[in-house]
Amino acid sequence: MNDLSLYQRDQLLMRFLAYLNDHSISYCVLSNLSNANPEYDLDVDISIASKDSTKVARLIREFSHSNDLLLIFDIWSGTHSRAYTLVKRGSAARVVLKLDIMVGYASLRTGELLRHEEIALDRVFNGFFWGLSERSELAYLSVRHFIKNDGRAYRIERIKFLSEKVSPESCREVFPPVIVEAIGLAASGSPQTADRAIHLKLKNYGKARMGLIGRAAAGVSEIRRAVHRVSRPVGSTIAFLGPDGAGKSTLIEALRARMAPVFHGSTSFYWRPRLLPSPGRLKFWNPSLEKQENPDPHNVFPHGKAASLARLLYFSLDYILGYFVLVRPRTICKDLVIFDRFLNDIRIDQLRYRMNVPELMLRFVERLVPKPDIIFALYGPPELLHARKPELSIEETARQVALLCQMADENRHFTLVSVDNDVEKIVDEIIETIMLSCAKAGEGLTGSSPHAV
Repeated sequence: MNDLSLYQRDQLLMRFLAYLNDHSISYCVLSNLSNANPEYDLDVDISIASKDSTKVARLIREFSHSNDLLLIFDIWSGTHSRAYTLVKRGSAARVVLKLDIMVGYASLRTGELLRHEEIALDRVFNGFFWGLSERSELAYLSVRHFIKNDGRAYRIERIKFLSEKVSPESCREVFPPVIVEAIGLAASGSPQTADRAIHLKLKNYGKARMGLIGRAAAGVSEIRRAVHRVSRPVGSTIAFLGPDGAGKSTLIEALRARMAPVFHGSTSFYWRPRLLPSPGRLKFWNPSLEKQENPDPHNVFPHGKAASLARLLYFSLDYILGYFVLVRPRTICKDLVIFDRFLNDIRIDQLRYRMNVPELMLRFVERLVPKPDIIFALYGPPELLHARKPELSIEETARQVALLCQMADENRHFTLVSVDNDVEKIVDEIIETIMLSCAKAGEGLTGSSPHAV
């Protein structure tokens, strides 16, 4: 994020925290909201009381509607936590507010280490929001240091700074001996063997504190969460189609950089997933490698009809298997999956793929393969596209543009995007479309209850 985006994010965050204050929510901001924090532009961690969980989920939805925000992700991210991503409508994902709402520090794996009541016991109001006291922040960072193996320099320096200001006696008044021990070891820079020992002690303490019934309930909750996460992935899959010169590679590169604050990561494929090897490599007597790009795509001869049909079915199988093995697992992990060209591109330019298949068969196969959430059809004046890449004639480029627009009219997954514009404006238009799609998929625009994933 740039400085302006961070400023706008901060304004939204302050309004949201004031909204919680107005509705008498017991909360405590766990993140260090200071410009000195190098992780200042990441997620904002907020602990709330268990009794307020349902109410806070409703308030976040109301807040997004009243502040013209898109609630693009509402993710059940842990046994007692949810992660929300809100994007300012019309900002093209430049203003992103990411909230991690949790009930204390607890999970099935670690048990109940810190309760919200302990963290918020001596919370401090700074005139804008409720934050951690120095004692609670020291305990929280120390536990996180060992449980998540969080050895980032900034956090270690912060632990040492706080340990000099907070006395051990003060910590013993609130926290159990194992937490106090973790604070001492984190502040002193314990050896790796001690790290493993205190990690095990903390987990045993947390699980014992959660109790057998609590752990059983957390186990059921984790199973439900895993099922939701697999059945309704929160990532997104998009594809770009367009003649040579439409700027697909340039747009994809810019898009991946701009989407980094929103998605966990991004994965790109050229045309197909490539789970299966290229057909040429199957000829063991004379294997050949599949080319990513053909510099002269029309200076080739198509295969015969039988060979073309066999190749089409083979590529279709790669799309189907690749979706379940390569694509869907990435969307489950909240990734953005990008295809530079897709199966539909065969219908636009069969010669590029050395195909000779009836259009009816191509349409049939297109229905079989899993489709991206959005296929961006890039079009523009044929003269402009030809000037950028003169490998194809203006007539051929015009034919492809016309066919692409026709396909977009027939297919609800297509979105037409004119490339006769500045690259940044084109990327803004694409990002807004992706954000709207994510919000609709998560029911962030309908006002109904969000799905838990």
